[in-house]
Amino acid sequence: MENNNVPGLDAKTTKTILITSGILVAWSAFSSFLAIGPITASIITYSLYAFYWFYAVHYKNPLILRLVIIGTIAGILELYTDHYLVDTINSLVYPKSEWMIWSSPAYMPFAWSNVILQLSFVGVLLTKKFNIWKASIILCLLGGMYIPLYEHLARNAGWWWYNDNTPMIFNAPIYVIVCEGLISLSLPVIVDFSENNKLGKTFVLGVVEGVWIYVAALLSFAIAG
Repeated sequence: MENNNVPGLDAKTTKTILITSGILVAWSAFSSFLAIGPITASIITYSLYAFYWFYAVHYKNPLILRLVIIGTIAGILELYTDHYLVDTINSLVYPKSEWMIWSSPAYMPFAWSNVILQLSFVGVLLTKKFNIWKASIILCLLGGMYIPLYEHLARNAGWWWYNDNTPMIFNAPIYVIVCEGLISLSLPVIVDFSENNKLGKTFVLGVVEGVWIYVAALLSFAIAG
């Protein structure tokens, strides 16, 4: 199903999400240049996450509300994927000085929520312009290109990095690039299904996305790890 009249999709919201996406990239680049450490990741993550909740509630925007819910639940479940990357395959490394939840920094579920929201919103725009299948393929490619930049900046900023025990492109393992592409591939369908159903099903879709992140990690490592 495709909904060409998405409640909450308007010029103001589009401008807001694109600007905040640019802020995240700029902040990551600035943090990479200064190399202060993970405190800068916490600052931008919690700030953006709180802002998105404020925007959804204050402006009664149903689209952003759905995306925050999906991102939050998927981000929490992604902790299991992080544990797999950190402790099972010994690939991902976080600084030891941070507050941790299991194998991940405390801010990580919210960082995932922010990125999922931003990519999902782009997926909504693509679905409106093309169709859901073309949008999924395009977002897959965009996600696969965007994430390596983010991973490169994160290493230099001291947020996280990867052991050199798998094939890499710059600072990103190839399997991570494949994984992020697969995650992005799923977002237009997930969001479209959410838009065409009651809000309660959005919580279930967040779980589906969180499980898919783990499955995508397993598949990607099997293919390119």
